[in-house]
Amino acid sequence: MNKLLITLVMLDISTGANAFTRDMNHESRNIVAGVSDSREGAMRKGQDFATNLKSESPSRLKRTLGIYEYGMKTNTIKVDDSRIKIDEFSTASGQVKYRAVVNVDYSYDKYLSDNR
Repeated sequence: MNKLLITLVMLDISTGANAFTRDMNHESRNIVAGVSDSREGAMRKGQDFATNLKSESPSRLKRTLGIYEYGMKTNTIKVDDSRIKIDEFSTASGQVKYRAVVNVDYSYDKYLSDNR
């Protein structure tokens, strides 16, 4: 009887050591997609970048978005939405340039240990 009780207690302890909670994270990030001499050129670069993000694999998205988080399940990363903003700026020589900034909304699962 004592052996059975000890076995049950050890089983309960070892099961508790492997308990995890799934947490869905939603984040956004701004990424410069390119610079152009025209507003239209910058918009094309931003659209191309946003389209390519949608088709990237989860492991490639992890690198592109710069996500490095403990417990993250890489295969769950996905792009939810993206928006393009065009910034106008001037170079040191006085030339006007246009920068495409893509705001990417993305999500991924993260597993947290329940052991505290």
